[in-house]
Amino acid sequence: MTSGRVHPFNLVFDGIADERFPAIRDVLGDAIDLDAFLVTHPAIELLHELRPDEGLGEAIDDFVRFVHAGFRFWVAGSTTVELDRQATERLCVGDWRSRPEGTALPGAMYIQVAPRVIWAQLEDEAAFEPLDGWFALGEGEIRHVVGCFGVHPDRPGLSVMSVDEQPTQHLRRNDGTPLFSPTMPGGEAAGLHAISGPDELALLAERADVMREGG
Repeated sequence: MTSGRVHPFNLVFDGIADERFPAIRDVLGDAIDLDAFLVTHPAIELLHELRPDEGLGEAIDDFVRFVHAGFRFWVAGSTTVELDRQATERLCVGDWRSRPEGTALPGAMYIQVAPRVIWAQLEDEAAFEPLDGWFALGEGEIRHVVGCFGVHPDRPGLSVMSVDEQPTQHLRRNDGTPLFSPTMPGGEAAGLHAISGPDELALLAERADVMREGG
């Protein structure tokens, strides 16, 4: 975590992780998948404490996955891979090979993209928010992705988009526009990119895996 930007893990778990995560790890042992996490008493207590008083509505699943991702990230040693503007732009354009089937994925890390380059509108009528990066959680050949948007030191929280499925490289938008092309007014003129939904976030994460493997 060498960047001067605030890290979403620190934003939410600073002062909490070292105090609360060891008890969860001690109970779980090697069983650190989400299902096991959700039936662990120390994890349940932490989720209740972190949940906002006003509730989360339909965002509860993303909240749970974010807390689990933070725990997995901490257990794995808190590795962050920072991508500069050039690498971030590369993820959003061109043809990419798929990751070979049978490839085992790393346990957990955070991929941080260049700031304010990739944007998304997480709900209808909501404001567009910049993608800070995502927690990439590997379980065998499966990648769980927890994207973090609108990360700012003066904001008490952040917005989250999560996805489990591995996408196909043949993903297409329904409206025919190119993947990762801007969906916000003025985005093209500003040289920005956008994620139109969870499948594009998953594809972005897969491309980052391929890039790290030298693809």
